[in-house]
Amino acid sequence: MPGIKEKIIISVIFSLALPFFVYAQDIQADSKISAVTIYSGDALIKRVAQVKLPQGENRVIFADLIPEIDENSLRVSAEGSASVKILGAYIKKEFLKEQPVDKVRAIQAQILRLEDEVRKFNDAKKRLADEKSFLDSIRLFSKEQLPKDLATKMPAIKDLSDMLTFLDSKLKDNYAQVVDSELNIRDLRKQIEVLHRQLAEISAPTQKMKRSIVVELDVLKAGSLNIDISYRVGGAYWYPLYDARVNFDKKETELVSFASVKQNTGEDWQDVQISLSTAKVNVSGVLPEIEPWFLRPYQPRKQTRVGSAVLSQKMDLERNFLAAGQQMEPYFTEEPAAAIPAEYDYAQQEDKGISLVYRIQRLASVKSGGEEYRLAVLSQVLTSSFIYSAYPRLSTFAYLGSRVTNAKDLQLLGGRVNVFLDGDFVGVSQVKNIAPSEEFDLYLGVDENVKVKRELLEKKVDETLFAGIPATIKKTIYRYKVTVENYKSKDIKAKIFEAIPVSADDRIKVKVDKISLEPSLKDYKDKKGIWVWEFDLKPTEKKEIFYNYIIEHPRDMEIEGL
Repeated sequence: MPGIKEKIIISVIFSLALPFFVYAQDIQADSKISAVTIYSGDALIKRVAQVKLPQGENRVIFADLIPEIDENSLRVSAEGSASVKILGAYIKKEFLKEQPVDKVRAIQAQILRLEDEVRKFNDAKKRLADEKSFLDSIRLFSKEQLPKDLATKMPAIKDLSDMLTFLDSKLKDNYAQVVDSELNIRDLRKQIEVLHRQLAEISAPTQKMKRSIVVELDVLKAGSLNIDISYRVGGAYWYPLYDARVNFDKKETELVSFASVKQNTGEDWQDVQISLSTAKVNVSGVLPEIEPWFLRPYQPRKQTRVGSAVLSQKMDLERNFLAAGQQMEPYFTEEPAAAIPAEYDYAQQEDKGISLVYRIQRLASVKSGGEEYRLAVLSQVLTSSFIYSAYPRLSTFAYLGSRVTNAKDLQLLGGRVNVFLDGDFVGVSQVKNIAPSEEFDLYLGVDENVKVKRELLEKKVDETLFAGIPATIKKTIYRYKVTVENYKSKDIKAKIFEAIPVSADDRIKVKVDKISLEPSLKDYKDKKGIWVWEFDLKPTEKKEIFYNYIIEHPRDMEIEGL
């Protein structure tokens, strides 16, 4: 019937051979990218075009497509007032007659700029290495000088504490800067590698080409037609990121999910509908072949150079995969006083059976070239019961955390968390993969207004039997004190972890006594010797925990771990 739109969808079987039909005319489609679904390493691109078609056989050409297209993924659909049959579609490749000099120069300039950035970070690493050597020399000097000073005078406790705090803070900051430099270098090198591939593609004589998608149509009735084509390309990535915005007074934590998106497909995405998929499109969906497991005597094999290269390449790929998504600068917005706070337009989550798809509600633009873009995905407010956890044997810091429960209809992927306490950025944490309705610990960083300290008060060694005769058993007594102080203006809950020695040999005996405060839990999570104390602290309140342990072992036995 006239005026009724018809919709045709076809999954295309490709052929690069010349078509059998003689076409009335070729029609150049003025197309644009309308939607993109991003996977981990790939993207499904959807292009749309509206054309007017005369009756007869026609070819609609989507010309000058830049990316390398997975031909097996090409799909065509159409609807409109024209009555048509889709006869097929294929990708047409044409060699360029002239080298795109301007494009080559632009990519070369971008490579030089990125290599300059790599050199800057390498220089920073050298400076940080010198700084660490200096800090290590101070620490070594302190270890040698302190015993000498103790023989003549007792240094002020504040001086000792200030020195330890200074060294601890500086070494942690040094390590964090080294890690950031290495991650930045790794990300820059990946971008340089992508640009070198693009340069090789447009520079090498056998690779200089342009691509077009040709759709073959048999038009039964003339009219207009909206044509959608979709295809998969490589060079697109997304990684989850989070902001945890803590409100102590309301006992709430707003967990905002973002996606860090970047792409190197060779063409910009301008004002497109973006969806984020967790589907593993590059992983085979077929169960591996089940084979018997045989045990045979070990026979050493000589490793070949080829095998070594393959193993090295595999390790590089695994490292790159594990490191993916680690680079993203914290996102800050300034909020004027008495202003209405801006709100994000969050994504819609869809369960696709074996994967999740987050559909971003607003149109977004992502340029090719490796620059990262941050898109809001979803948000949830978690009721929080805050607690400070500390492990003073390894760290003097108290870590703020909260036991929370994920929403019943939301899946959280593992990623970095930027933590904001009452509006102030205070640090970075991590979250693992969290299932809907799963309870998990959300760590919110360090709070230096809660002080934790572990001190060895006494170490006494007894290895004599009587009258100076050495005993066969050596006995050592250790006396420790753990101190927790609350310098905040509100009550807090504290959880203190301590590792008590555990014997792994029948000849080594461990006895714990004179405990001033019994632990709330022993063998935490079935980890032998891990004790936990939980208690409340009022503002300015201090809690001290004293305990002894005695270790007995054969006199001539050297103990590992003390």
